[in-house]
Amino acid sequence: MTPLETVQNFIATWPRPGSFGASLHEYLSPDCRYENIGLSKTTGPAEAQRFFEVFSKQTGFASIDVDMLAIAAQGDAVLTERVDYLKATDGKLIVTIPLMGIFKVRDGQIYEWRDYFDTAALAAALAK
Repeated sequence: MTPLETVQNFIATWPRPGSFGASLHEYLSPDCRYENIGLSKTTGPAEAQRFFEVFSKQTGFASIDVDMLAIAAQGDAVLTERVDYLKATDGKLIVTIPLMGIFKVRDGQIYEWRDYFDTAALAAALAK
């Protein structure tokens, strides 16, 4: 599987409620560095899952729908321009996040993942 296919398959799991934690363990390498610039940093799928569990309790999010605006790969790097829609268990939209992300893939697993977005806009939307 190419790095592009790995990232596409990983993101395709996000809309399914309850599958996000399992997909982190399937697609992230044991040493994966995941960072939401200005918000969080984790290492490995277990830490990433704990971050999302806490974030879910704080926001009520259960799944993420994604509009992939652009995706490009060069070597092991995959760049995405996306709009992520965080949704509650009942499907209600919690917040919309336009963002850019970079994933680096090695041996079919993501070993680096960074998302860049306006954290102030996220905080404001969640404060409502």
